[in-house]
Amino acid sequence: MKNVIVTVLILGMWNSLFAQDIIEYDYELDAYYSNVSAFLDLERDKELTDASNYSETRIYTDLLLNSFSPNIFLVEAAVHPMPIAGLYFRQNNEDMYEKSKIQNLNLVKAITAGFPEPYSLSFFVGRMMVFKNKDSEYIGKNRAYMGYLVTVGDYSIKDNQAHRDRWANFEIKLKGTREKADRDLDWSFRVGSRIHENRNFVNSIYIGARRSSIDYNKGVWSFLYNSAFSSMLAVSSDTFELSEADIMIEKKWPLQWTKKMSFGLGLGYIYNSGAKYRGELKEEGIDTHQLVFRPNLKF
Repeated sequence: MKNVIVTVLILGMWNSLFAQDIIEYDYELDAYYSNVSAFLDLERDKELTDASNYSETRIYTDLLLNSFSPNIFLVEAAVHPMPIAGLYFRQNNEDMYEKSKIQNLNLVKAITAGFPEPYSLSFFVGRMMVFKNKDSEYIGKNRAYMGYLVTVGDYSIKDNQAHRDRWANFEIKLKGTREKADRDLDWSFRVGSRIHENRNFVNSIYIGARRSSIDYNKGVWSFLYNSAFSSMLAVSSDTFELSEADIMIEKKWPLQWTKKMSFGLGLGYIYNSGAKYRGELKEEGIDTHQLVFRPNLKF
């Protein structure tokens, strides 16, 4: 965690002293994935493509064709508040953690599962487009990009316990966010590999997708316009045996009494074949089937 904070501080100092016009910052507050990002423009003499009038197909195609000509470098520091809360709860309330089980379902794990680390630091280089707002020059999260991502951390989570493990993810990623006055759209597609220093965690190859939509003009019970879907499939990089698979469906409710806020409730399922762990972690036991409940307040 110290390295994450130091990197962000260095970027901020460098930007304030030497490069005020080529670095932009953004942040996101979320119960499960909060982050702060710094975008470094690699083509100062060229304006970023405005994709406001592009179709989704054209956005994907243009980013794919130009992904080997990067125009952006991104550094992101992320924390996972709910998974961290799960770690804290088990560490300080082991008896209550055990009592939170209903038959084979542990309620704390059900609410916090699905995030394999408490925090991370990411470095991305690739091609980026923006979606400009006619009423403001502020871009914020209105970006779409495709490129190459390296994410690192020093702890991995299993069953609400943190294990010392310097790990790294290497990904090809296509991601975007489109925010309008009355609608938000997010999408993410990725394929990559996760490498662990701790030999009790098995290295893996994975593919994942996520799409989220919320429309503040539609009815609060509209599932088509106010929902999210995500899935992930991972195999062992040694044996190519299925190690993990998950799926999550989330219903979102726009909060009518405020601007740009919503409450979401996700229901998901995680399958763990046992090939994800070895040694001591495998001997501790594995929940092959895990239900996930994910309440969330989105700002």
